[in-house]
Amino acid sequence: MRFLTKVALGLAALLISLTISPATKADPLTISSGGFSLSDLGNNGGGVPGMDSLLGTATSADHTISGSGGFIALLNPLTFTTAFTGHGSEGTYNFNFAQDLTINGVTQTLNIVGTIDIGTFIDTVHIISSDPLTFDFGTFSVDVNVLPTSIDGFGPGEFSDFLKAQFTITTETEPTATPEPATLSLLGLGLAGVAAKLRRRRQASQSKIT
Repeated sequence: MRFLTKVALGLAALLISLTISPATKADPLTISSGGFSLSDLGNNGGGVPGMDSLLGTATSADHTISGSGGFIALLNPLTFTTAFTGHGSEGTYNFNFAQDLTINGVTQTLNIVGTIDIGTFIDTVHIISSDPLTFDFGTFSVDVNVLPTSIDGFGPGEFSDFLKAQFTITTETEPTATPEPATLSLLGLGLAGVAAKLRRRRQASQSKIT
């Protein structure tokens, strides 16, 4: 009986292992931004040509994802260059711009909203938000949202910061693995064999008693 119990438990363990979903695998993620160049932000035509300007340098980065989650990644190093923007140019100005964003070879356009505050001594550029993007790769998807950032420019000069984005990974739920018919047949034969051997042992025990 002890032997038969072990065999039955072994067959049961085999069936359970066949129904367990495969482990989540790690996926590489390559992110590349196209970069952008903006000029004459807040300039009323009476200031230094091309000023104020904002440059976003193209960049790329690699990540490895394993299951759902999120991370913050660099989109662009920023350079904000300020100079005289003209008499009476003080105030707040809205602007929009776009740059390409590529993830694992798939490219979409990231549309971004910003403002610039022109002051007497300080100019401040703000990147406020972006249209959300979703990249669908079948087994997982990536949502991208730009994070707000601001750069202060104290008088004429160059000032630096970074534009970053929140990347949110959603993995598709993998279906539970189903044993193939042939495997189920083998399992059934094994259980039938165990049952037959158990009956024979019982019959042999009964014949010895009689």
